[in-house]
Amino acid sequence: MRTTGKRAQGRSPWALTMTLVLALLAALLLAGTALAVATPGKPTAKAPKGTITQAKPTFKWSKAARAAKYEVRVYKGSKLLVRKTGITKLSWKSSKALRKNVSLTWKVRARNAAGNGAWSKSLKLKVVTTPSSTKPITAFSFATPAAPGSINESAHTIALTLPFGTDVSALVATFATTGASVKVGSTLQTSGLTSNNFSSPVTYTVTAADASTQAYTVTVTVAHRLPGAVPFGGGKVMFAGDSLTAGFYAVTAADSYRAQLETWLTAHGGLTYETLSVYGANSAGAAADAAAITASAPDLLIIELGTNDCSGYPSYVPVDPDVFEDNLRAIADAALAGNPSCCFAFLSVWQAAPSRNSYNVKLAAVAVAYGGVYVSLSAIKDNAANSAPSGVSTYHGDSDGWHPNNTGHAAIAAAVISALQGLL
Repeated sequence: MRTTGKRAQGRSPWALTMTLVLALLAALLLAGTALAVATPGKPTAKAPKGTITQAKPTFKWSKAARAAKYEVRVYKGSKLLVRKTGITKLSWKSSKALRKNVSLTWKVRARNAAGNGAWSKSLKLKVVTTPSSTKPITAFSFATPAAPGSINESAHTIALTLPFGTDVSALVATFATTGASVKVGSTLQTSGLTSNNFSSPVTYTVTAADASTQAYTVTVTVAHRLPGAVPFGGGKVMFAGDSLTAGFYAVTAADSYRAQLETWLTAHGGLTYETLSVYGANSAGAAADAAAITASAPDLLIIELGTNDCSGYPSYVPVDPDVFEDNLRAIADAALAGNPSCCFAFLSVWQAAPSRNSYNVKLAAVAVAYGGVYVSLSAIKDNAANSAPSGVSTYHGDSDGWHPNNTGHAAIAAAVISALQGLL
């Protein structure tokens, strides 16, 4: 009985085993809980670093243990410039442009439910401005004598025509460029100040901010005679023109600018009249008729071409302005080959700005080169009252509201007559 009583007061092996099991389970539970709430590890910042050109770079870093999200900060010294939280990937592109040409630092850290992890080591960076490579000459002219330059950017050439007798040995150009500097040879050029000898083509070399260069060849042509030096003394008049010269859309043939010009010219010595081209004509077609122009040997050639060159009618592919100029010169040369005393009048194109601008520059330049007169029709074209309305019955059919009407034709005739006064 005593022995039985002592056993009752002691602990059985089974009870000891259960106690150990429960203690072990508690320890494991505590260890698991501790692991679940541990803060994240430290990521490693990778990029950007050093000198960069992207003002809105993409920041990249390595994965941190136990990370749920990341936070990126950018500093200038101790001043916080950019802060982005809640990033779930291992990269982030800044939507804010960083300051340029200043030293910056950035760092990244991870976060989870237990809190923030340690910051990564900071990386240094600097955003620098990429030097510009742009270097076109955007404008070129002479002030004395006044002459605008015609710039062909694709060929990198500039052409100017100066009046007869101009001394080209020390001309001063006024120019504009997006480049950093301009030189002729080793001489730095200053717009409006530096003179050069243009008796032969001159090469202007433009240097961009990134040190790249582009050469432009400037060619100056001097007119071979003074405007009006060979006056119109009467005789044969040839019209080289398109639909405007054909009379579209004057109500009657007598209302056309050509008919009104013929009436005025007859009173001032005009004896016979010829037409070289008609509706849809362009400068290439007229230049192709050089032999006919020479054979005709006109005393006055009135050139109203370029409207279809500008629009590209009928294919609607515009003619290159330089090709247009070459055609005009071929037409004028053909006339002079037949009659060295031929006078010229060049009418501007019947088109709206800005498409007409480069063609009108060519017309004006050729007029100077060949001692002719240039007649601008731009103000007439820009006045809607000179072409509207459409649907008016005319001897060429219903008007289209684009070609000149009776008022427009009268205005063209008046402008040409005013210019021709200088050739009498």
